Amino acid sequence: MKLGEAYLLLTIILALAGWLFFKASSWLRTFRRDRWTTLVLLTATVAWLAWHLWHLSEADILGLPRGWVMAVILIPCILSYTFMPDFLAVRCVGVLMLFTARAVLDAGYGHLPHSLWAASVSYAIFVPFGLWWAASPVAFNQHCDALIKSATRHKVAGGVLLLCSAVSLYQFFKLS
Repeated sequence: MKLGEAYLLLTIILALAGWLFFKASSWLRTFRRDRWTTLVLLTATVAWLAWHLWHLSEADILGLPRGWVMAVILIPCILSYTFMPDFLAVRCVGVLMLFTARAVLDAGYGHLPHSLWAASVSYAIFVPFGLWWAASPVAFNQHCDALIKSATRHKVAGGVLLLCSAVSLYQFFKLS
């Protein structure tokens, strides 16, 4: 991924999140336990994880057979849909945020000062909240419910995310 593509990805993600919060979308309350949304997010998460595992070097997997390593890691991920579906969608969002942060940081490596905004968004939003929400989906529920409860809060949070999206879009056009 190139830095421009990373900025475009940040623009899309932040704009979507900003719009959902700005409008206080009912989807923010329902997706947490929705089986279809969970399946889509889990598929995206497991596919991205499988891609990372497939591209690990032999030294990173200690010379073990790649198929076995992938099976040992991916089968529990897939079984979690059957045995632990509660709030799995929120955990997937957290993991996808961490994967996105890694991709954005990799794209920005060695491109200072153009990558400062990408690193700032990754380290200030994606990494801390991704870790927090993946480890404790209840925290996401509390954050989300507290923001949606107040008209001022959800408009401010959505506005901040939309502003961050606009800055990311500006950075994308600045690189082009």
